[in-house]
Amino acid sequence: MTPGRSLGLPVLELAQVRKTYPGDPPVHALQDVSLVVRAGECIAIVGASGSGKSTLLSVMGTLERPSEGAVRIAGFEATGLSDEQLAALRARSIGFVFQQFFLLDNATALENVENGLLYAGVPKEERRRRAMAALERVGLGQRARFLPAHMSGGERQRVAIARALIAHPAVVLADEPTGNLDTASGRDIVDLLLELNRQGTTVVVVTHDPQVASRMPRRIDVRDGRIVGDATTAASTAPPPAAPAPQASRPPAAARLRLGDLARAAAFGLRTRRLRTALSALGIAIGVAAVVAVLGLSASSQAGLLAEIDRLGTNLLSVSAGSGMFGSQVELPTTSPAMIGRIAGVQHVGDVGTTSAQVFRSPLIPSYESGGLTVDAASLDLLAALGTSVAQGRYLNAATAREPVAVLGADAAKQLGVDRLFPGERVWLGEQWFYVAGILKSAALTPEIDSAVLVGFPAAQRYLGFDGHPTQIYVRTRQDAVQAVYGLIPAQAFPENPTSVNVSQPSSVLVARAAAQNTFTGLFVGLGAVALFVGGVGVANIMVISVLERRREIGLRRALGATRGLIRSQFLGEAVLLSLAGGVVGIGGGALATLIYALARHWLVVVPASAWSSGLAAALAIGAIAGYLPARGAANLSPTEALRAL
Repeated sequence: MTPGRSLGLPVLELAQVRKTYPGDPPVHALQDVSLVVRAGECIAIVGASGSGKSTLLSVMGTLERPSEGAVRIAGFEATGLSDEQLAALRARSIGFVFQQFFLLDNATALENVENGLLYAGVPKEERRRRAMAALERVGLGQRARFLPAHMSGGERQRVAIARALIAHPAVVLADEPTGNLDTASGRDIVDLLLELNRQGTTVVVVTHDPQVASRMPRRIDVRDGRIVGDATTAASTAPPPAAPAPQASRPPAAARLRLGDLARAAAFGLRTRRLRTALSALGIAIGVAAVVAVLGLSASSQAGLLAEIDRLGTNLLSVSAGSGMFGSQVELPTTSPAMIGRIAGVQHVGDVGTTSAQVFRSPLIPSYESGGLTVDAASLDLLAALGTSVAQGRYLNAATAREPVAVLGADAAKQLGVDRLFPGERVWLGEQWFYVAGILKSAALTPEIDSAVLVGFPAAQRYLGFDGHPTQIYVRTRQDAVQAVYGLIPAQAFPENPTSVNVSQPSSVLVARAAAQNTFTGLFVGLGAVALFVGGVGVANIMVISVLERRREIGLRRALGATRGLIRSQFLGEAVLLSLAGGVVGIGGGALATLIYALARHWLVVVPASAWSSGLAAALAIGAIAGYLPARGAANLSPTEALRAL
């Protein structure tokens, strides 16, 4: 002990401690070890490799439980404490210094020292202040912002010592603190430990170096798991303490890690491996983007269709003739449009009659290349009934309806190559020229009109041999009278044979199309779910690798006071953050894809809440599921085995 200095009460006691590792045969690492360390002592535990000194330090530091015997630290009987209570004891009462330093490579010296208080329930600002004070105490105040890679071995060990001192522990346990240093740096570290001891820190150093041991006031020799020498007593075991250590009123309780601290600890593992993190998150992002884009495009398309339905209205009815009793085609009477117009609630009635004529751009085109276009006789009130208008030119009137004049549907105009109207524009229709008076806008509710060429009823009868019977009648009603008119039309249109009259609502086709999209939406969402599953497998794989690669970090965090639950929460949080990052990117990507495609198709841009919320929920769920087993494996690692990992 230091001359002229009185020592305090025991801070660490071992009584008849044994540690046996199972095997064939079992390994007796410690045998009947009794030891007392008093406040203010500076002790060297010396022994050859395999003598049990490192196991002794692990038992003293509660990283391992003894097979038999008792361990008392700072007045607490450690052997009966739970894992959470032992972690709290390590966080507050024990400081560790390791041969390998065990500094986090991508954290600054200040951040590494702060970790010494991370699991002691100390707020971040207070941790930062005390970490800076600890670095100044070991002479590294000017190197606080340096990464370990930019520091010498001696400086890194000083950072580790500052981390051990930050919590003002009852005892500092140093395992071969000079083992990885050159002679000069090793001497400086021993000088620092002795200076800290003179300032009141209790220090226990495990070493195989006799020169290091010779500088310590007390030397304990270990061989074959037994204490065979104690320089203060010259006995094989230390005597019992002169006075018992005070028993604390209650065992220590593990501090709860603040949510911000937990998030920072989880994010640390991600930012240290940025490329791997980005590639893993990409799998989740692709799956979420697919789900969001599919739901967004489906909603945008449906919104466009529903807006079109609202614009065109659902008050349009279509009337056509069906089959007779023996399957023969029935013709609607020529009086049907006028009779339907008498029904209360009917606003407009327009009708067309299909002719047998063909239409071409010129007489030089073969007759078999008609392109599926039809030539229909059309009434003058047709556009009012359909709710459409002309895009160019004019519609038929009382005069042009009697002459060889035609109006082209939107698709018919494109197919005939008439994109603009010029004076004298004409088409070859029914073996003669018809002048083109106008081109219609697209009629979404009645696509058959788009592919038709319309002429007046009188002109069709005069030039095309049309018999005058309508084949399709379009009825525009008041919105509140649709169902009533629907039921009255058959008898009014064809009193002699009402059952042969078919009545339909064209808007229902668009509604059915919107509903049909849900089927395809479900299919594509399923494909997105497969992509999410693949991404989840990638996250699970990366977390398993991360646990294997970071076993020493896990062991260090356990030595600093992390409970199994906190280790599990950290790695689970890491997986969730990884998936969440991918989910956020995927939501943005899916929304962008929806925006671009919807604008290109002139749709309303809709990204429903269910799209991004389901993508976010899926990402969180995948992160939790994928990270659970790796996180559990990390939590179940033995601290000493983790610290010894290569």
